[in-house]
Amino acid sequence: MRKMFSKVLLAISAIAILLTSCSKMPEQSKYIPKTASLVLSVNSKQISKKLITNGITMDKLFAAVQEKDSTSDVQKFWKDIENSGLDLQSNAFVSVVYSKNQSYVTLTSGLKDAAKFEEYLKKNISNFSLQSKPDFKYVLEDKQGGVIAWNKGTVIYLKGIEGDAMQKALPPTGLPTPDSNQGEESSDSNNAQPASLVTAADDMQTWVTEVDHLFHLKKDETAGSIEAFNDLLKNNADLSVYINPEPVYNAQAAMMPANLKTLLAGCYYTGAVNFEKGKVLVDGISYVGKDLASIYKKYGNMEADLDMLEKYPSQNITGFVVYGFDFRMIGDIVKSTGLDGIANMGLQSSGLTLDDILNAFKGQLVFVASDFQVKKKPSQYIEGDSTTAPESKWVFAMKVGDKAAFDKVMSSPMLKGFFTKQGDKYVMSQNMPGMPAISITDKLVTSASDDALLQEYLAGKGKATGLDNDFVSKIKGKPMGAYVNFEKIVNNIPDEEIPAEGKPLAGKFKNLLRDMTAISNSFDGKTQHSEIVLNFKNETENSLVQLVNLGTETAKFLEEKKKADAAKATAVIAADSAAAAAAEAEEKATH
Repeated sequence: MRKMFSKVLLAISAIAILLTSCSKMPEQSKYIPKTASLVLSVNSKQISKKLITNGITMDKLFAAVQEKDSTSDVQKFWKDIENSGLDLQSNAFVSVVYSKNQSYVTLTSGLKDAAKFEEYLKKNISNFSLQSKPDFKYVLEDKQGGVIAWNKGTVIYLKGIEGDAMQKALPPTGLPTPDSNQGEESSDSNNAQPASLVTAADDMQTWVTEVDHLFHLKKDETAGSIEAFNDLLKNNADLSVYINPEPVYNAQAAMMPANLKTLLAGCYYTGAVNFEKGKVLVDGISYVGKDLASIYKKYGNMEADLDMLEKYPSQNITGFVVYGFDFRMIGDIVKSTGLDGIANMGLQSSGLTLDDILNAFKGQLVFVASDFQVKKKPSQYIEGDSTTAPESKWVFAMKVGDKAAFDKVMSSPMLKGFFTKQGDKYVMSQNMPGMPAISITDKLVTSASDDALLQEYLAGKGKATGLDNDFVSKIKGKPMGAYVNFEKIVNNIPDEEIPAEGKPLAGKFKNLLRDMTAISNSFDGKTQHSEIVLNFKNETENSLVQLVNLGTETAKFLEEKKKADAAKATAVIAADSAAAAAAEAEEKATH
């Protein structure tokens, strides 16, 4: 009977583990409030596993950049952290809560041993004074003006930050504010305490109260009650980014139209970052609220036009963005907020309306750059001198939408003095030095780095070669695609521009990245997915390991350079001192 019971218990435990591994939120996430505007989550266990699997430990990192001294301050600091009682394998969260009167940032992490953590704080915080609430303890960290609080399994560090930055940026009105000292008590200088002391004490108690609130959040008060945040953490990514702009809108209630806040309600962005062999993957999701979703659905999805990209005449493309977006959506968004009247008033003198401008362009556009190089050019200011600057060829093109609206825009007082219509083309009325090459027809607006490239692009006889055709094919039918070739860019930086002592390290930077691709999927009625891939040249080693190794070598290089510079400075001082002593001795000898 006991044996059967054990098997049943084991089976139930296995099922429970399987289910929780698929859907359980990190324990510390229940202390993140839904009012958080920004949350960064670090999956410490997963990241450390990827590093340790490849032979990277904190001890080896310190050994690589520090002198062989076991009493190194940095190494001692890490050993103290390891023995502090903190759970270094739990998820850690950095959160920013923004509000009009009370903004703060928190660091939330796991705790293995509360007693050890308390001892660690005693040793490292001056004026340590332990205080308690019914179910958590805390200390005030006076040096940084923060609160460190903990219960059996979680630590929260909270620090207040400047709130209402937008309001502070506005010109003062001269009117009294709720914080002004207007009463009789404040006018009595004999009884009043220094304002800074009163404010500091009040602030600290405010933050203690807020920490107490965080430790007792109800489920519907947590960020986990928001679908976007909940879905993100279930992905179990190495790093997770969550952005909720709504609290910022609410804090600026007096400065934003109420309709705009309603329109943007339910909008979030999440990004899941994973370090894989030879690449970094970023899966992004934009969540759209119901009001904004209805506008998206009204106009549907516009595809990027790959023909605009593929006729770029170069074999040496270094980057591009190709995009499709119906500009009329902007008009509906502005109208839904009631700001279209203000926009049209601003355009009144030009004889245009907001609809005229948005209807004039189709919203399919492309920007392509190629032939990047770093060149020396004669200085414009110092004769005989030269300057080194990057140079690239490029084309920007955007399709025309409604021809009648476009003609109205081009013939409006706003542009009439600059362009003259000749047939189906608009040409500049006068040459303007420094302007790029421009072609404007009733089908396409095009600009380029030089006229030869512009004419070749417009002729459409060229062909973009050297593109990653597999990636370009993925863009087909989607609204956006982007690409940057880091390898081509860094290989065109002349060696003579790199200091001799830095060339070995610069070579490693050059050999790190290959390219970056980004793609956005069509709106599915609720969300829009995007994917960014950062590709490394070394495809066999984890990207995080490559970044850490390069970072270690950079730290070592900077440390050695610092020592070398200090040695040179000492030598110069010694030489100057010796020269001064010799001069003094010679002067005495002559007398």
